[in-house]
Amino acid sequence: MPRRALQDGTQGVVKAQIVLKGGVVQDVTILGGPRVFHAAVKAAIMQYKCVADGAEVTVTQEFNFKLD
Repeated sequence: MPRRALQDGTQGVVKAQIVLKGGVVQDVTILGGPRVFHAAVKAAIMQYKCVADGAEVTVTQEFNFKLD
């Protein structure tokens, strides 16, 4: 959780489109959500690895940031 989001009490859902090729992230596009979370989502996604047959795959994932 980004420090600024904690300080401001910001919550929300970030939706990202991810392009994978050969099991490696090639591109990340943020489709929506509070801007304060965008960098954290991109950094997390860039660490993704998966098993793939080499084909290019485009997926969408949502990240829910919620304060307890």
